[in-house]
Amino acid sequence: MSNRHYIKRGISYLKRNGIGNTLSACAEKLSADSGYVRSPASEEMLAAQREHVFENPYKFSILVPVYETDPVMLRSMLDSVGDQTYGNWELILADASSDDLRRNIVRSFTEDYNLNCKDAFGSIYDKVRYERLTSNLGISGNTNEAMKHASGDYVGLLDHDDLLENTALFDIMCAIEEKESKGRTSERITRVMAVYTDEDKVSEDGSSFFEPNYKPDFDPVMLCTNNYICHFFVVDATLAKGTGGFRSAYDGAQDHDFIIRCTEELKSSQILHVPKVLYHWRTAEGSTSGNPDSKLYAYEAGKRAVSERLKRAGIDAEIEDSAHMGFFDIRYAKTEADVLTVTPEELAKMAGKRESFSGREYIMVLSPSLEPKTADYIDEMLPCMQFDCAGAVTGRLIGRNRKVESAGYDIDENQNAVPRFSGLKRNFSGYMHRAVTDQLVDGFSQDCVLLRVDAVSSFAPEIVLKGGYRTYFRPEAEFVRKIR
Repeated sequence: MSNRHYIKRGISYLKRNGIGNTLSACAEKLSADSGYVRSPASEEMLAAQREHVFENPYKFSILVPVYETDPVMLRSMLDSVGDQTYGNWELILADASSDDLRRNIVRSFTEDYNLNCKDAFGSIYDKVRYERLTSNLGISGNTNEAMKHASGDYVGLLDHDDLLENTALFDIMCAIEEKESKGRTSERITRVMAVYTDEDKVSEDGSSFFEPNYKPDFDPVMLCTNNYICHFFVVDATLAKGTGGFRSAYDGAQDHDFIIRCTEELKSSQILHVPKVLYHWRTAEGSTSGNPDSKLYAYEAGKRAVSERLKRAGIDAEIEDSAHMGFFDIRYAKTEADVLTVTPEELAKMAGKRESFSGREYIMVLSPSLEPKTADYIDEMLPCMQFDCAGAVTGRLIGRNRKVESAGYDIDENQNAVPRFSGLKRNFSGYMHRAVTDQLVDGFSQDCVLLRVDAVSSFAPEIVLKGGYRTYFRPEAEFVRKIR
């Protein structure tokens, strides 16, 4: 990416956040690892994938709204679909451009790949359907026109200038089959309703790949702070159509709004994350990927989509821009409740007498070695319990070295609790700004946690949540280790 691009982003950040925060952000950017290298599959692997036979090969309908797309980028996008190693797909394009240039490119593509195409060409519909729209309905309206013609089990959303890795559909189909296979073994078949993958960015000329976005498994809280799912999103076709499709009132953030509405009633077990970079997001000049300030209206639409989602859940909160464009802060209304604050030692004594918790709804465990830097930390943490999945809320802990001690915890393959962002400078935001973003985490420090009593299965020797409950990380609640 050009120096001019970074200069423009830096000036924009300076205007919003001031010189001190800008210097910190620049220092963090410079210290970040830039050694990412895309690793495409070998020819042998691609050949093996093309020969693979799935027990239940679902059909994927790839939806592409087209509007005045650069011809070279359009053809590159088409080739990335035509080169898929998994063959049960259809491509549906809804073109609202002012001329027939894109239609001719689509026709050339279908001829080169020996694909039938139905439109004004008069041939039989097989793999590609091209719809020439009489007017531009906007990205939501154009995508809905494409969705009308989807005949697959799932629909996938692909932008007109982006690229799919050629193993994308194969890897997604593998993930779905593995999930269903485990379901049959346990006699609890879970229908996979949505799938998403990791992504990176590709330069405008297609020559370089950078800034990989390695995503967490499904997190309804993080989805309220930014559209971390974004690309490549694949969803059950019946569910997609049942939501009413895309809404033009949210153009710019129409995918965020759509993803929220598709997933908010699903169980986490119905949503798969494929941890592979299978989508390449084009950083064309003027796009939000290349220049976050280019479409400020998109962030306004995103805030409205999140606000509406919280209202549907009965959660009273305002959505504001964070210091990082495209990321939001959730400002909850104050929640009233009786909270008992105890030290870890006091909690252990109470655990010896279970009746000590009788009538208690919330308990705040706070070690004397921690000093709250947020005066109203209870008011910051308590409203997070409005998410049904939240059984505990933890804050951001800063060590005596003035670096992050923990921003929530992950549980590794050996069931060890590993602190997130441990050692990160206090004024840094972390990978994808996740050290300062509301999200669900696997665990918490036993020294600092707000508990929903009925969500706890054990208080001693360690606090353990009941199955199905998660820990909410609230970065606005900050605590610092006292210097002895």
